[in-house]
Amino acid sequence: MKKDSKNKIIFDIIVNILGMAIVIGFILFASTNCSDETYIAGYNKDFEEINQQIFEVDSLLMRIQMDLDSLNAQ
Repeated sequence: MKKDSKNKIIFDIIVNILGMAIVIGFILFASTNCSDETYIAGYNKDFEEINQQIFEVDSLLMRIQMDLDSLNAQ
């Protein structure tokens, strides 16, 4: 093997390692900037409010399903 081909292989390995380190660093940087605040359609909502709204929608859907089932039973 020529010396130039060995140097090219070593250079490619170093470039790949550096690229992976940059990607991992970006992911870690992005994850540390996350917060518990969630924006839905431009409005800031916290998780308790989101869970409350999900519960209300789920309750409404259950009520509709029960009404439909009672109509089918008659």
